[in-house]
Amino acid sequence: MERYERIFKVLSDDKRLKVFTLLLKMGKEYYVCEIADALEESHYNISKYLNELKREGLVKEKRIGRGVLYSVKEAEDEFMKYLHNAILSIPDTLLSRNMELLKLRVSLRQENKCVIGVNDPRWLEIAKEVK
Repeated sequence: MERYERIFKVLSDDKRLKVFTLLLKMGKEYYVCEIADALEESHYNISKYLNELKREGLVKEKRIGRGVLYSVKEAEDEFMKYLHNAILSIPDTLLSRNMELLKLRVSLRQENKCVIGVNDPRWLEIAKEVK
């Protein structure tokens, strides 16, 4: 029961749930700066949320040079499959702006690397356009 309690506890926070839901719905690997910009959160906070999700086995990381890509860890048992399906049933409309921002943010990669930093004026200008 302890494992399930920890998983529910980590997902009970709205910010961590939002990070996990976004990653699960988008289904790819993302840099912290991209997730932070898409959720309009600080790099520090997103890193903290991702580390908490990783500690409970919900997300995984892949190091590429100095960058780290995060994605949802595949469901390895029935509980995790049901959990993923339950979270996928959260209406996209609740995250539609964040999903659009993430798609846009990823499109700015150069040679598959994150090149615009968090709170970069160029990104802030682009993000204003997304409703």
